[in-house]
Amino acid sequence: MSHELDLLVLGAHPDDAEVHVGGLLALASDHGLRAAILDLTRGELGTRGTSEMRRTEAQEAARILGVQRLVLDLPDGRFTEDETFRVRLMTEFRRLRPKVLVLPAPEDRHPDHRRAHRLGREAAYYAGLRNYPCPGEPWRPEAMAWVGGEQPDQPDLLVDVSAVWERRMAAFDAFGSQFDQDPSQPPTRIAHPAFRRGVLGRAMHWGSLRMCDWAEALWCEKPVPPALLRLVTTLEGR
Repeated sequence: MSHELDLLVLGAHPDDAEVHVGGLLALASDHGLRAAILDLTRGELGTRGTSEMRRTEAQEAARILGVQRLVLDLPDGRFTEDETFRVRLMTEFRRLRPKVLVLPAPEDRHPDHRRAHRLGREAAYYAGLRNYPCPGEPWRPEAMAWVGGEQPDQPDLLVDVSAVWERRMAAFDAFGSQFDQDPSQPPTRIAHPAFRRGVLGRAMHWGSLRMCDWAEALWCEKPVPPALLRLVTTLEGR
């Protein structure tokens, strides 16, 4: 893939995109937009599942959503914000040329998510500098947004994903190694039934604010970038 994307969702691990914005991606696919997921790592340090299992699950989830998935293959838990990793991500941004970039949350209990936000934000900026020594032609996304973590403020945008909700949750459930309540596997926070209920509960709450069944939330710098508003308007058919 080397053409301009309408939407790129960056995740630290396989399943990060599906937890937060699977509906956004499914809508983009249904509207004929060019959308993709870029996982920074293969999640090889995860407590449950192997990297091979998680790769298979990730490809199935992307198939369900109708988007392409790419992996940068940085070391799970050990990537940093130094220039080596930043240039690798900058090179990918210049190759994929996303109009809208969705990042992990800036504040989150998982250190990789926080670090991925900072790395993604810096790489997106520097990728637009013509004189920065990095392969590819300069490119900077027209808009950036990020998913929810531990920030207490209300979302800046709520997207009605009711039309694709069942498919969005099918993509989430494709990650059985991570989310199934399997007593033979080590217990983890995300495998507890409460985690899935939290995904449903937040989407129901945000939907209630939009007067729809299910919604997903995005945060961004203000004023809201026009390219982000145009994307959401397209996805909702307005």
